[in-house]
Amino acid sequence: MAVSIHTLLIRIDTDDGLDQLAALQKTIEDDARLLILAFSSAQPDQLVNLMPWVEALWPMATVAGAYGPQIIHQGEISENTLLLQFMTFERTDLRLNYLRWEGDDRELGERLFDPVCRADSRLALTFLGAQHGDVPALTHWVNRHYPNLALIGGCSVNEGGGWLYADGQFLDHHALTITLSNETLDVVTQSYSEWHLIGPTWSVTKAVGNTLYELDQQSAQALYARYLTETFADDRLASGAQPDEVRYENFPLMRVNDKQHTLSVPLRRLDDGGLIMSTPLLEGDRVRFAYSHPSMTLEQVNRGAESLHQRRPELILSFNCASRQRFDREETERELQPFQTMAPLSGVFCYGELMHQKGRTQLLQHSLVTVAIAEDPAAERPMPVLERHALAPLFRLIQASVEDLDQVNRNLEDDIRRTTQELLRKLETDSLTGLANRVALLQCLRDDDPWPIVQICSLKINNLRQINNLYGYSVGDQLLRSLSASIQTDITELLPTTALVFRGSPNEFLVVAPDACPMNSFYKGMAQLTERMQNQSDLFSDKVVQNVLPILLTAGTAHRSELPPDMTHSTEDLLIKASEARRHAYRHQLPIARAIDLPGTDRGKRDGLNWLSRIRTALGSGDILPYVQPLFDRQGQVHHVEALMRVRHDGVVYSPASFLDLVKPTQLYPRLSMVMIDETFRLMKPHKVGFTLNFTARDLANEALIDRLKYWLKGGVDAERVTLEIVESDSLRNFDRFTYILHELRRLGCKLAIDDFGSAYSNLERVMRLKPDWIKLDGSLIRHLVDSEVNRILVRRVVQLCQDLHIRAVAEHVHDQATLSILMGMGVDFFQGFYLAEPTPAETFNVHKLRQPGTDYEESFA
Repeated sequence: MAVSIHTLLIRIDTDDGLDQLAALQKTIEDDARLLILAFSSAQPDQLVNLMPWVEALWPMATVAGAYGPQIIHQGEISENTLLLQFMTFERTDLRLNYLRWEGDDRELGERLFDPVCRADSRLALTFLGAQHGDVPALTHWVNRHYPNLALIGGCSVNEGGGWLYADGQFLDHHALTITLSNETLDVVTQSYSEWHLIGPTWSVTKAVGNTLYELDQQSAQALYARYLTETFADDRLASGAQPDEVRYENFPLMRVNDKQHTLSVPLRRLDDGGLIMSTPLLEGDRVRFAYSHPSMTLEQVNRGAESLHQRRPELILSFNCASRQRFDREETERELQPFQTMAPLSGVFCYGELMHQKGRTQLLQHSLVTVAIAEDPAAERPMPVLERHALAPLFRLIQASVEDLDQVNRNLEDDIRRTTQELLRKLETDSLTGLANRVALLQCLRDDDPWPIVQICSLKINNLRQINNLYGYSVGDQLLRSLSASIQTDITELLPTTALVFRGSPNEFLVVAPDACPMNSFYKGMAQLTERMQNQSDLFSDKVVQNVLPILLTAGTAHRSELPPDMTHSTEDLLIKASEARRHAYRHQLPIARAIDLPGTDRGKRDGLNWLSRIRTALGSGDILPYVQPLFDRQGQVHHVEALMRVRHDGVVYSPASFLDLVKPTQLYPRLSMVMIDETFRLMKPHKVGFTLNFTARDLANEALIDRLKYWLKGGVDAERVTLEIVESDSLRNFDRFTYILHELRRLGCKLAIDDFGSAYSNLERVMRLKPDWIKLDGSLIRHLVDSEVNRILVRRVVQLCQDLHIRAVAEHVHDQATLSILMGMGVDFFQGFYLAEPTPAETFNVHKLRQPGTDYEESFA
């Protein structure tokens, strides 16, 4: 044999460990190709007197070890022991590397594997000692960079503790790997666990990280209790009663909406109803209960042993999941016996097993993993007698029955899906013309992708009723079918891009086109279509109709850019506006009209429509930008900034003065506010300064907006850094309601500021009831402070009022040195304006670069 193998099992509670090592030294020579693996369920303080002797007696060897709750030695399970596996290779080079588990997965992968991996590296025995490390990310990196490297081992740490060993020291929160490099080294990896998928399919409806809370809006603990224990009612769970004892870890959840069928094992129950899972589950994942009986694994082991026997391995290492520890130890040993009879077998139980197969490594759970190694084929041994479990046929029968039931369910789902699709097709299809109808059009408008509809033409037959009354409904129906076919044919000639035809109502056709068709080209094509239809009297032939049949048509078009600001831009807006244009054409005896030609539309409104289009585009492209402008205290220091909205379009950044009044009446406004909240909190979170967000009455009335603000105040940043600045305070008509909302927000820790105070006194008493922390002086008073004695008197009185009420006074629009000096003399607390600092992007904000020494206004702050 090319690989020389020895094992030593030392009981920790005896004193003859050193004697056993000394005796073994006479048998095993020190060698650079000697690998010594140490596995033990003992703690480092019990091994500290033994492991240094291993290093001392074989100084040239590679020595590494890992903790496990149970040890596998010659196919048998042991505890409170130290297993030493000595493997001397003839042609295989060994390299050891270990490091602390820190940094991202790319850095960890490079630092752990690159120094020890070669082109001929076949196997990496890897042990992980990080309880919360991102193992899937690390294995993904290895799969990408070393797809032919068999990564085998496991996690050696859980909440109960654990350790790794290398270079004479016990390691905590580390990763360790030993690579075996030899291009002819034969490595065979196998994993064994067979699962029944049982019970219904659940959707994950609430999960945070590795904690699962709800399946189909039901408590995860309650569902486990319901399915795995006897007579455990929901009211008992609600009353705090504990479920009957059951090993939840034996019933993991398997994701069935991906090809990997990843297992997530329940590890621990929480008092809040959650379950700590071995791997994260995402909301929306589809899962089912899974169960593996020992008989099923034994059947797999038998098949694996039959195939492995042909390879004649020299040694086998086994890594078994700690969740598979059974009260009946013989059950586990029975699974290992086929491997022990064909090669020396040792190993350890882990808290997650690394398995490599078909160029891919993944972290398994509740599985038995083996790696068979040979430099040269071992001497041929007789095929072991494989034991068959008595319950195996029963579980095969159960499995087949479940699969049959699943197939019945799938067939039923397919039938329901086909029936639903047929009903939807009938619902969305006009039976007379075969065209999609108005229901289908509205669905297209809602989808808006990948063929966004931006313009519609409403084409109506004005005399269809007269034709039906004069010639009968059969002639009218034939006319509609002929018109439908003619319109579909003609639009391919009249329009530069693809367009679709729908039947909107009994006497109406709708032609829709994407933005790839220019608005003017679409209008021109529809005008030509209308003229062509009215000039064709031979659209159909019918013996009943002897004379020329006149067809009276009227059309109206609407483009999304033509919608006025006061429309909600819902899915029916285009239809409404196209119908209005058509009725306008009918009343004025025109063949066709455009929405933009309706009375009351002028250039100013067109410009407003353009701005709404720009805002909508900016929301989709991430061009809503928070800027910040600092507030200086009386010493010239900056501890607070105000967040201001900006919009970027074609490389130019615009202030709200260009668009805000146009946007406020529309549904775009709350979306702008939501983006400002999210982006401001995200960008300002790393900074130490406080920041202000502007809120209007319209914002305070938006429940979704307030909920988002509460979310950030509770967990985004320290709430004491946040100030809510109420602008347009005169518009707080529902004062009691807004007072309650602001009170709720301030209870979370944020401050309150009132903007433009001093511009009107009608709301003075109400504003004071809000008990603001800051008052911002009206900018119109500050702009003319130097020239107006009246303004100076008003500002002085407001500042005095603030001082009497212990409210901080803030002066904005500070535009020159003279204004700053006057405000300093009045006792204003904070100053803001272009003279001191202009607004800058929050993304590049740096408080330390705001003011350089030697600026003109430094002396005023002294």
